[in-house]
Amino acid sequence: MNSSVDPCSDFYEYACGQWIRGHPIPDDAPSVSNFENLGQDLEFALKELLEEKIGREESIDRESAIGKAKFFYKLCLNESEIFDNWRTTFDEVVATFGGWPSLGHRLQENVSIERLYGDMVAKFRADSLFKATVQPDDKNSEKHVLLIDQPALNLFARDFYVLAENEERLAYLQLIRDVLVLLHAPSESATFDAEEIIEFETALANITMADDQRHDIAELYTKMTLGQMEEQLPNFEWQLFFNQVFRDITDKNGTQIAFDEHAEVVIYGVEFLRRLDKLLPQFEKRRVVNYLEWCWFFKTMLRDLPDPFALTIFKFYKTLNLMNVQKVRWHGCVTRINSLMPMATSSIYVRHHFDHEAKKQVEEMISLIMEAFVDLLVSEDWLTAETKEFAKQKVRTMKQKIGYPDYLNDSKSVDHEYRMFRVYDGGYYKTKFQFYEQYQRDVLERIAQPVDRERWVAGAALVNAFYSPNTNEIIFPAGILQPVFYSKDFPSSMNFGGIGVVIGHEITHGFDDRGRLYDNLGNIRQWWDNVTIAKFEKKAECIEKQYSDYMLEQISMKINGRSTKGENIADNGGLKQAYKAYKKYQQSHRPPPRLPGVNLTHDQLFFLNYAQIWCGTMNDKEAVRKLRTSEHSPGPIRVKGPLSNSVDFAKAFNCPEGSPMNPIHKCRVWGRRCGLDFILSTLASRLLPSDMIAPWLIVLCVTLVTVSGRSQTRDLADIQWFDSVASKRDAGYWNDCEFSPMSCLLRRRRSAHRVLQ
Repeated sequence: MNSSVDPCSDFYEYACGQWIRGHPIPDDAPSVSNFENLGQDLEFALKELLEEKIGREESIDRESAIGKAKFFYKLCLNESEIFDNWRTTFDEVVATFGGWPSLGHRLQENVSIERLYGDMVAKFRADSLFKATVQPDDKNSEKHVLLIDQPALNLFARDFYVLAENEERLAYLQLIRDVLVLLHAPSESATFDAEEIIEFETALANITMADDQRHDIAELYTKMTLGQMEEQLPNFEWQLFFNQVFRDITDKNGTQIAFDEHAEVVIYGVEFLRRLDKLLPQFEKRRVVNYLEWCWFFKTMLRDLPDPFALTIFKFYKTLNLMNVQKVRWHGCVTRINSLMPMATSSIYVRHHFDHEAKKQVEEMISLIMEAFVDLLVSEDWLTAETKEFAKQKVRTMKQKIGYPDYLNDSKSVDHEYRMFRVYDGGYYKTKFQFYEQYQRDVLERIAQPVDRERWVAGAALVNAFYSPNTNEIIFPAGILQPVFYSKDFPSSMNFGGIGVVIGHEITHGFDDRGRLYDNLGNIRQWWDNVTIAKFEKKAECIEKQYSDYMLEQISMKINGRSTKGENIADNGGLKQAYKAYKKYQQSHRPPPRLPGVNLTHDQLFFLNYAQIWCGTMNDKEAVRKLRTSEHSPGPIRVKGPLSNSVDFAKAFNCPEGSPMNPIHKCRVWGRRCGLDFILSTLASRLLPSDMIAPWLIVLCVTLVTVSGRSQTRDLADIQWFDSVASKRDAGYWNDCEFSPMSCLLRRRRSAHRVLQ
């Protein structure tokens, strides 16, 4: 904390100032934050578990899932063995591709891009030309479907390709050239091929859609048969490609899976494929093959190799300012095994690092926060009655997964999941590529299976949380249930301000600009009526404009309010729900004493812990990269935005109206307003604070809206609501409202309306 700063002026500096000054960016990273530190703590915990007894080879049971994970980790650490053996595996794989022209191999006359890329997708999860996978159908969530989407570009942002020459693009060009030379390509041809590769990749980037144009998933969704694709996109043999991907995949009866012209494919952004269909004939096959094989090497081998390759890619990352010194090797090894065998690493992690009492406490919090969101839905006057009922149903049927799947307690079940994974002595890449293929096989085999709603979309050894729209479920892995998000020793205020806001955030994702498109069963369907959609979009537009006006002062760049809109809505909604649930929790629990040495109320601690989650700093290039690529706002904005929209925060810290953290105009998508949109536009500004007696004000408001005859009185629901409250003379009602009668009048002193003359 930096207690010398007024919390009502800059709460981020108040909450994080001292932390930032005490945590310089490490030399092997572009940024440091509380969130990242938690991830590093988890990585270190996995390192210790994977290295346990690793010195005695006989202690590793290479047939068990955990044994395979430990053996792979040991192979990954052995740089000298990798250096001695990598070329053998490399040459074997390149031979299956038919050679790599950049390395002097003759391009086969009958080379098929469809077969080559199909092999890469099947064996290495390639996504360099376009993404091809199997996932639940967004319009029939019980069934798996073939899916195609845009490619994953090697540089971090589309802008790095489509803008004029920049340092990142030039560094990437140099990397390609240097690596080709290290792979024994002639220097002259390496320069030429590197330029051709990046030219094709730039052309590919140019035909992709920017992230902020891809928010309407329903608009992007197109379902076509392979026959229709071959007819409309004739420059790629789609049936050949998919049958190549699935050539070794069988159903549960052992029957080969094959696709004819009637097979259906879901495409996200068919316009991208139309552009790709026009792009491919413009480039000779040699260039496309070189690009595909470069991407394969870059994504599957390069970042694992020791010097001189490690030094070459380090120079590239250093130019991008991602690090000033190379990371210690074990970091990458932990990351790789945790991504390839997530349930194996999760099983040992939760056995040693998960407090099972946390699951019960978090379940109680989820129940309260869901109840709080339902209460917010009930009070929303912009939702029609039918839409409101559907929304309540979606919340109440939302499934929750906390900690880890139960089967991780049974080592035999985990062993069975990884029974087809094989480890090879002295063969790091051979083992890694076999893991890749088995991981992808598991994904591809789902095409013949119904959707398993018990399946976890991620492992438990992860500092993150998720909302899955296909299954309408929220997931909180064990890795996030640790300080600063949660601790059984924290007061409830801090837990609700930490993991509680995360819970609310994920629930709100079911109702943000993307989540609202899915019904309670996980299907894209218009379950909101047009009137409600229009009102939602107006409220969401307020959030978009608010965040678009925020400047990240460090680099003098504004936030992209459009591409971050969904996450910003979730941040604001999550904060509101968690605080409301916390206040309800207080009603049935004895209030804890104040924390010793901390002169803050528990309401203030709620907001402080929320803010301190986002304490962090980053170098300038990382800041630019994140603003261009991330769907999340940077930490300072994740604090300022939601808190400046929160009346609860302003009350907790007694922030004067009009102060930076309590602006007069606030944006809300989800959150009770007590009919204020109408009242604030009609109430007179000449009344004095001394006039403020709550029941009298209610009667006055009803009188004003009834007799004014203004156009705003068309909203009969507001009048009926105020009439009901006025008849009860319930001044205590304001305790649960987002404004006070006092602020109602004071706020409108600048109003152009003059109802009382």
